[in-house]
This record gives sequence, C-alpha cells and structure tokens, in this order.
Amino acid sequence: MPSSRLCVTVPVILTSPPAALPAKQRIRQAFDRAATTYDAAADVQREVCDQLAFYLDRSGLALDPAAIVDAGCGTGYGVFWLRRRWPGARLTLIDFAPGMLAAARTHDAEAALICADIEALPLADGGFDLYWSSLAWQWNDPGWCLAEAGRVLKSGGVLAAATLGTDNFPELRHAFAEIDEYSHVLTIAPPERLLADCRAGGWEMRIWRRQPVRRHYPDLRTLLRAVKAVGAREVEQRRPTPLSRGAWQAIAARYERLRETAGLPLTYDAVWLIATKTG
Repeated sequence: MPSSRLCVTVPVILTSPPAALPAKQRIRQAFDRAATTYDAAADVQREVCDQLAFYLDRSGLALDPAAIVDAGCGTGYGVFWLRRRWPGARLTLIDFAPGMLAAARTHDAEAALICADIEALPLADGGFDLYWSSLAWQWNDPGWCLAEAGRVLKSGGVLAAATLGTDNFPELRHAFAEIDEYSHVLTIAPPERLLADCRAGGWEMRIWRRQPVRRHYPDLRTLLRAVKAVGAREVEQRRPTPLSRGAWQAIAARYERLRETAGLPLTYDAVWLIATKTG
C-alpha cells in the first residue's frame, strides 16, 4: 500500500460557491456532467492516451493479453486502440461517472462496464494481464491506484498508466496569484512518490516519461471553457462567493502578459508509466 503522502497542489478552475459534497463526489458529478462535452474538448486527453499507446507498443514487451482492464475509462477513447491491437481480449471498462460509462458503451458493445472507484476495484485478485489507465490517477490517490493495479494483475502482468505531474496549468496559477487568499487548486500526490512506490513495490520499470503538453487559446473565456468541458471544474470548491467582475478582469490581464504568438498558453504536466508486475 502507498506510503505516507507528501502532497502538492495543481490548479483547477473554480467559479462557483462551495458545494457541501466531499471532494470525490464533486469530482464524480463534474465528470458525469461533462460526459456530453468531453470528446469535443479532450484533444489533450487524446494526445496523452495516444502517447501511452505509443510507449506500450515500443516497450519491448511481448504482449498478448487475454483480459484487459481500463481503469478510469472516461468516454472510452482508449478502447479504440485496445480493441484494434487485441481484438480477442476480454475488456473491462471501469469509471465512477455513470455518464462516462454510458458514452463508453457507444464505442464498444462487447466490453464489460462497471461503475466503481478505481481506488477500490470490484475485481478478483490476479484476473488481468494488462491494466490500462489514461489520465484518471491524478483525481485519486495514485498510490492506492498502483496497489489496486498490482492486486488485479497476474504475475508478469503489465501496467500502462498516464497521469499528471505537479506542474499543471502554471499559467493559471500565475493569473490567479494575489487575487484572494482562497485555494484555487486540487491537491494531488507528486509523481516522484508514485515512482518511489513502484520501486518499493517491486515493479519492473519499463518506461517512465514526463513532459509538458501545451495548448493555446484565443482568449481566457475559451481557455476556461475548454478546461471545464473535460470535467476539471469545481472539484475543490473552497471560495464562499464567486469572484467579482474586477477580480476576473485582473485575472485576464495577468494572463494576457503570458500571451504568445499562437495565443494564451495552457500547459499540462504529463507522466507516462509502463511497468511489469514481479512475483
């Protein structure tokens, strides 16, 4: 199981008064609401998923999995590659947002769909040859996700995961700085802790990559809409009142100072991990 957690913060976009629900339930509701807008806005998520497939394909592993679990499947984009690569595999898709699972069903009529928390998978021990997860661990405790991956994988099974590091959205951190004393960020564990947990757990590391993925937007409104459309919204609501018009003007002005030729930048800190279970 994961060691004691050293956490840092990465930003999410908060625009509304706080909700009474615990953070994980707010995350679930946010992604449930985003299910219909996700695919149209998720170009970064698709790029990260495609890169995970690229790394797995070039990991040097001779893979022919009979059973695959996609943990945090979202709308099922990863299913396209998994099905094309291993058409005969038994595929299980897991997400804790019902709306996301409903969208995933339209991409694969044969896969088993389970609405569950990936920190506590309702799966038997050692039942899978490949554990796949793209951009889901950062919304959870990565250490618990890693432990569950190890539990459900067979000996020699393969873990392929993409998550986020701690330097996400530095431009937004800059724009929100000095606006108020409230938190505008989501607390997650740093990837260095995940790497340490892998080594301590006896995983054989095949690939570990960390690099930024950037996008540009014409203005702040479009940028914020793109972030919200993929579910990264209102999951850590701590501010008791919405920001004023003046505060938003100050935020926009600070962001404008970062403008590049292509537009306003937004940077994701992407992390890819390919490892095999030993023992």
